[in-house]
Amino acid sequence: MKIAVVGTQCIGKSTFIKDFLNKWPMYTTPEKTYRDLIKEKNIPINQLGTEESQQMILDFLVDQSMSCSKSENVIFDRCVLDNLAYSSWLHLKEKVSEKFLDQTRILVRETLKMFDIIFFLPITKHSPVEIVKDGLRDTDPIFRTEIDNIFKVFMQSYLMGDGRIFPKGDSPPIIEIYGSPEQRIALTSMYLNEEGAPYGEEQSLISDIY
Repeated sequence: MKIAVVGTQCIGKSTFIKDFLNKWPMYTTPEKTYRDLIKEKNIPINQLGTEESQQMILDFLVDQSMSCSKSENVIFDRCVLDNLAYSSWLHLKEKVSEKFLDQTRILVRETLKMFDIIFFLPITKHSPVEIVKDGLRDTDPIFRTEIDNIFKVFMQSYLMGDGRIFPKGDSPPIIEIYGSPEQRIALTSMYLNEEGAPYGEEQSLISDIY
């Protein structure tokens, strides 16, 4: 199982993954992340991103996705969908070209086929997350909201099945996970059983309601 956790800055992804691993210890998460790459290469990110920096991060995320086999249980902090969200923002600000964005979208669509589930953590009015300043996260509230809105557009694209971002017929589901840390894990438990596997149709919690 390959699971990715996506969302804007300072939304609680790291905390969610920590709680996830406590609940489902059969999973691991990569020791090296895109943050290490950014520090090692001193890559400009967020509102200062460029085509070159976005390409370097995208290549890292693609390689990271390919390094784990389908038989492994791995949960990733961000994936190629995040890269597309930030490249989309940069394109809207005329900082990257339409050609670059189109090339990114094609590679992202193909790479998403490697994942089984994507959990999206949106900004909500309830259960706000403490903002942490670490030199990598952009705490600008407008920027954070704009990135969140782009993710929500991606979500609509998935629900419509238009194939622009998520591959038709071979796409992982993208599922919103929200609330307090405890509520997020409780909500995740509606999609994963105690063994960390997705519920089959015959096991679904929904089937117990009807």
